[in-house]
Amino acid sequence: MKRSVLFICTGNTCRSFMAEYLMRHYAAQHGLEVDVASAGLAAFTGDTGTEQALEALREMGIDGTKHRSRRVHSHLLAEYDLILAMTVAHKEQLLYLAPELAHKIFLLKEFAERVNSGEDPGKLVEKDHGISDPFGQSLEVYRQSRMEIERAVQAIVEYFLEGDGK
Repeated sequence: MKRSVLFICTGNTCRSFMAEYLMRHYAAQHGLEVDVASAGLAAFTGDTGTEQALEALREMGIDGTKHRSRRVHSHLLAEYDLILAMTVAHKEQLLYLAPELAHKIFLLKEFAERVNSGEDPGKLVEKDHGISDPFGQSLEVYRQSRMEIERAVQAIVEYFLEGDGK
């Protein structure tokens, strides 16, 4: 069964965009079929990734130049099996938008931490596992965000490969 993952942040030009492209990258490396996308709660449709995000991905051999931002809407959320937000505030906004989808809306890092430890991701205990917004900051800050996102994405890919991700 093909899985589908949607990453969410604010503008869809930094964090969720990097998560989308990192997930594609690691899924492809492992021959994992996954439909992956990203969107932003306050995105302006059609924006490119920030230069720093593009460079942070380029350093890993990932070309993100085709990315164009899009805004979250309830129909988009319904299309995905797993929706991963970057911060608690994002998650809360998603739950407000689509409370009926609460069973598939999680924080990226917490979901990854739980599946990596073998815990049931459906029984999450809310902690602050947010990924700080690097927008407008240095390339080094973007690299730090990319590394945080990358670790979480790798854990989720492993989870899917083990067959636990349905």
